[in-house]
Amino acid sequence: MKTGAFALGSRRIGEGEPCLVVAHVGTAHGGDADAALHLIEAAFQAGADAVAFPVFRAADLVARRHPQRAELEAAELSAREWKKVLGAAKGSGLAVVAETFDTASRDLAAEAGVDAFQAHPTDLDHPELLRALAATGRPLLLGACGAEEPLVREALAAAGETAALLVGPPLAPAAPEELRLAELASLRERYRVPTGLLDPTDGGSAFALLAPALAAALGADFVEKRIALDRTRKSRDWAAALAPEDFYRMVELLRQAEQARGGAEGHSRRTPARGRSIVAAGLIGRGETITAERLVFKRTDERFERGLAPAEAHRVIGRRAARPIQADETIREDMLE
Repeated sequence: MKTGAFALGSRRIGEGEPCLVVAHVGTAHGGDADAALHLIEAAFQAGADAVAFPVFRAADLVARRHPQRAELEAAELSAREWKKVLGAAKGSGLAVVAETFDTASRDLAAEAGVDAFQAHPTDLDHPELLRALAATGRPLLLGACGAEEPLVREALAAAGETAALLVGPPLAPAAPEELRLAELASLRERYRVPTGLLDPTDGGSAFALLAPALAAALGADFVEKRIALDRTRKSRDWAAALAPEDFYRMVELLRQAEQARGGAEGHSRRTPARGRSIVAAGLIGRGETITAERLVFKRTDERFERGLAPAEAHRVIGRRAARPIQADETIREDMLE
């Protein structure tokens, strides 16, 4: 039984579709709308299929004395800025995902025409928010990092029919062994929804370029990786982020991994190397009975149609030649009586 596939903007996500690459901006824009616009362009140029923005209001997300309150407030865009940024993202040709944390942000993103919503892993046990996001009628990507099965099933029930799971370690930077890529296929089979990897490995490591490619080769329907214009600034989300040029290399590796994996349409566009054919060991006259001693097996010119294979020698031995067969000539059915 196949998992469902559904549209995410002009793209599709799910089994039988190419792995969807999502560039997650996070708060790499630092509260600067112009920087957010540059990140959209960087994601497009790097080969991403979609771009994701967390849209939030710090006052609705964290308590006043939360240690990250000031940092989140500094990274917050105004409603007017979000409309400009999300509108530009829609105009870029990328699918647009809004990771929202409250209904006001949901309404703002929906009005801007985003293609899908995303729920943060910490909101998997917030059914009211999940139902509010699902009520928009748009696909919902559920962050399910390390969640227990009952909670995942409850969240999927709240999310509706066009839901997908986004799994991966919750904290960045993550060690390679924390990814547990081999579980991607089993999770998709268990929950019967498209399943993808949120990759929080160190953006400065070589493995960060490889991990999404490995996930795609193991059947991930989509991958999400953070992008930042400048990793040296070490902003809130910098640890797992890739610089644009590295994001491009990551996408290139992922597409090559997909090609190497092959699929239902065939292993390769190239013609496979062919084996030997039955050829005449010497001149066989017309009407002569063909014996095993008069046959040899050789590779023949690939520009021409292959003759009978060695395994089909029993179809040749004991029959008469319908015409003279020259030495080293490939033997075919129409040469035999």
